[in-house]
Amino acid sequence: MPDEWFVRVDGKEYGPVDIKTLREWRAEGRLIPGNELRKTDETDWRDAAQFVEIFAEPRIPDAATNELFRRRTVFEIVRDSFGIYARGFLSFFCLALIAAVPSLVVKLALAFFNTPARENVNVQAMLPAACAMISFIALLLTWPVFLAGVQFATSDIVGGRAVSFRDVLQRAVNIWRRMATLSAVVYGSYIFWTVPLLVILSITRAEPSAILLLLTLLALAVQVYMVGRLFINFLFWQQSAAISGLDGVTALQESKELARSRREAPMFERPIFRGALLASLWLLVFLTLSVAIELPFLLIRIQGITSIEEATALVQKLVNAPAPDATTIATYVLNSLVHALLRPLLGISFVLLYFDAKARR
Repeated sequence: MPDEWFVRVDGKEYGPVDIKTLREWRAEGRLIPGNELRKTDETDWRDAAQFVEIFAEPRIPDAATNELFRRRTVFEIVRDSFGIYARGFLSFFCLALIAAVPSLVVKLALAFFNTPARENVNVQAMLPAACAMISFIALLLTWPVFLAGVQFATSDIVGGRAVSFRDVLQRAVNIWRRMATLSAVVYGSYIFWTVPLLVILSITRAEPSAILLLLTLLALAVQVYMVGRLFINFLFWQQSAAISGLDGVTALQESKELARSRREAPMFERPIFRGALLASLWLLVFLTLSVAIELPFLLIRIQGITSIEEATALVQKLVNAPAPDATTIATYVLNSLVHALLRPLLGISFVLLYFDAKARR
């Protein structure tokens, strides 16, 4: 009789199931190395990763065997990020579109929305607001899938495995709850430390004074400090959750420990500074391309304007327009397309940085 196993996840037991079912669960992302297994004729639970008959990787060339946890320089991380992106471009771009489309719809819907007078409230007037709300909810639902998908696709390519968008998407959906919970914690922490500054800025704007200005500068300094600490602590939360299969506090703890590792090493060999450098380079490219997209449309708009009064009138016209014109819509669409193309690159580079940090640990 073939061996059968019980699976324990969060204290709940499932089974008994055979090895074929376990391998299917593993492929679907339902069984991860951190889950516990035991054979039906045993009493001790062990991590699923210890069962090589279930978690044995497909045979790949020797050159790729040690590719996963390998040390890389910053240049190699950037170079390999582009190479990985090129190899799995279709999968990465489709993953990016999952989040980019709802984001674009939110922008367009809000651009078409104008707060109606109370007596003019009707279904047609509120349709853009409803569309924006639905799209925003869709964005919240799809964002964790996009994040997890980039991690899985990158690790597959680095490990020498073929990437299938359908397979990556299925695995990402299977860990949606874990990624969504951690997303709420991570992004919520950033928002929490931004709100006080916004409140103080609004007060200062209403009643400017030397004391309030000093308070604003102090709040800004505290926010910069806290955002820096959050960036360090959350540096690898996506990789810990998706690739290592860690949940909640465990994922955040590994992220913090990896980010703060190698303190005795030279500056640009530490994960903290490498992460900051990679994020800065990506942001620089992002802003440069955004300006490059906006500039031609801006030049078209200001063609023929010869005075400040004419420029002011143009701005007022755009602000008070009941709906965006074709130029504005084209700008939104192109910006969203460029953002969708760039987003996976940052995720890929951080996966490689994660592997590098694990290799150097």
